[in-house]
Amino acid sequence: MSNVAFTPDWLAGRADAVALLPRGFTDPTARRDAARAAATRRIHPAALAALRRAAEGRPTPARAAHLEALAAGGAAVVATGQQPGLFGGPMYSVYKAAAAIVDARALQAETGVPCVPVFWLQNEDHAWRMIDRCAVLDRAGALAAVQVPGRPEDEGLPFAARRLGPDVAPALDALGEALVGLSEADAVMALLRDLYRPDAAPDVAFAGLVDALFAEHGLLVLNPRDAGVLEAAAPLHARALAEAAPIDAALQARAEALDAAGYVVQVHLRPGAPLTMFHPDGPGGRRYRLEPAGDAAWRLCGTDRVVERAAVAAAPPDHLGTTALLRPLLQDTLLPTAAYLGGPGEIAYFAQLPPVYAALDVPMPLIAPRARLRVVDETAARLLEQLALTLDDLGAPREALLARVAGAADAGAERPDPDALERALLTPIEATLAEFRAAAGEVDRGLEKAVDKTRETLVDVSRRLVERYRRTLTRQDEVTVTRLDRLQARLTPEGAPQERVLCWPWFGARYGIEGFVDAVLAAVVPFDGALRTLSP
Repeated sequence: MSNVAFTPDWLAGRADAVALLPRGFTDPTARRDAARAAATRRIHPAALAALRRAAEGRPTPARAAHLEALAAGGAAVVATGQQPGLFGGPMYSVYKAAAAIVDARALQAETGVPCVPVFWLQNEDHAWRMIDRCAVLDRAGALAAVQVPGRPEDEGLPFAARRLGPDVAPALDALGEALVGLSEADAVMALLRDLYRPDAAPDVAFAGLVDALFAEHGLLVLNPRDAGVLEAAAPLHARALAEAAPIDAALQARAEALDAAGYVVQVHLRPGAPLTMFHPDGPGGRRYRLEPAGDAAWRLCGTDRVVERAAVAAAPPDHLGTTALLRPLLQDTLLPTAAYLGGPGEIAYFAQLPPVYAALDVPMPLIAPRARLRVVDETAARLLEQLALTLDDLGAPREALLARVAGAADAGAERPDPDALERALLTPIEATLAEFRAAAGEVDRGLEKAVDKTRETLVDVSRRLVERYRRTLTRQDEVTVTRLDRLQARLTPEGAPQERVLCWPWFGARYGIEGFVDAVLAAVVPFDGALRTLSP
């Protein structure tokens, strides 16, 4: 049974993985060919119109130039995308956007083909638990997470159909409290309060935030629930529905190939199911996967409801949506995509997709890793030095790190064990006075009492000395544990990579919004999947 993650092997260039998904992003010739091939295709007019509408809220010269390049033809796109995480979501969302900008610039410089960065707003998903949380550091340097809980009545609704609701206000207040004391906290909170209102849709707020961070750098945001884009997606959905059986057969064969190579199949397949999602009650209602219910009907997964296949095929465009395995096909149908930048999970499901691209006659772009950054501020650097740890050490389990830093402290001080010290002090005292007491009694019975009193005094003084020593060691151990806690909260919060847990507001509040964005852009290495350190 397959149990190996695909992406690490693919990034390492292992032959089994590369045979399943081409890895041309490392090859300048392959990048040039991808850019030139993409530039021969024109952006769909509906997608261009949607990009123009989205850019109206924050027009910039860089955006205008990119829109003009797409309108003129002969341009290619470097695309990425993400779900609309609360207050911007984990840092990898920021790194994706930054990488699209940097990679587009680099690809244009090395090929001469105009290249435009586009961020695909993944707002057709519905798993609220994936976007409902924002984690930052509080004033004590501990992890502080705020959340906007989902409402039962919204279960199954796509993000685009939801509203943040009244719970966003206390979440903003809690976030503001955590950021108190940071020099740019007021600017960050003003931006977030302007975007994240109770009546706002989470995807609209997120798109506004991406605009605020990256519009000056020319990043364009595409909303797939734009009415014109939905209309343009209809032919792809028609094929996905009509050709569900052969597409499923191709996917099942690819899943078998992944399994045979020992890899996990990232996206679960439902036999015979189309890659189109269906909103039976309209765009504001719940969305469902479909599965075969005979030759002429589909069943809404998880229910007993059955709908005629003809009715789904004839449904208005806004009643249809993409699954994870169809979204890339729609993107590359509408855009002249030269490269898509994805995280580990996305790259793994792209390994399932080459036969679907072939079946639907859609050119497949280069797949490349998004940027991976780890912010090491001066506090984290100091804690690493104090604990005698390196960044590589932080991959070890917490208990192993505790043992290591405690052992390093012990070795550095060459300090005795408190219990051993107590025995070393009291054993000779007890033995000497016990022997002397017997002799003293023969000389003078009153001396026995003096010996007993002296013993009590010496034992009490010795034990108080040892106890003070033990308390001192405990305080030092507590300081060590606290330092490790603070370090892990900064660099490996919840035992995970920093970029998957911490969110941008803390960094923006500390370094300034523009300053931090500039630092991220400067740290991104084009078409590079290695973990890089950023020290603002």
